[in-house]
Amino acid sequence: MISMPKIALASLIIFLSFLLMRLVNRLIGWLVRVGRLEDYLREVFPEGTRISLTRIFSLIADSLILIAASSGVIRIFVPEGTRLYGEAVDYLARVGSIVILALLSIVLIDALVKSMRFERKTEMFFMMLISLTVAILIIDLTNLSSEIKLTLSAGLSIGLGLLIGVFSAWAFFGEYLEGRAGSRG
Repeated sequence: MISMPKIALASLIIFLSFLLMRLVNRLIGWLVRVGRLEDYLREVFPEGTRISLTRIFSLIADSLILIAASSGVIRIFVPEGTRLYGEAVDYLARVGSIVILALLSIVLIDALVKSMRFERKTEMFFMMLISLTVAILIIDLTNLSSEIKLTLSAGLSIGLGLLIGVFSAWAFFGEYLEGRAGSRG
């Protein structure tokens, strides 16, 4: 049975984690300004990114603080030595890693696309590529049977391969095919 002190302690942990997130976000903003990290990023990627470094670092720090707070709340309600506790903390760590990997890959692709001034179609290709890769990571995270995970991952991998193949054909032979199609009409 859940007692009121446990609920109060869990509420306090959640409140303190949001307070800590606010303080850490201010500290990150100050450190990025003082360290002039945005200027250094513009030297590497002249066009910059759509998401500022302050926001990126804040999202990563917030994710880590929420994972730690969730782990604390889980520890209050689930005894530490149990199997459920270990599974819950492991699950939180996997969710956090997927969030951080997805965020970093989206930001890096965005910076690359903006600095190389790709066409909109090419930018959409990269975003689709990231989306399918993140979907594969999310499937790994879910609580499905091994056979279903394998089947879904195989299907997405085939889709990923087809996406790369069709894009490559369009990139290398698009003008030639458009010229051939135009000469017929």
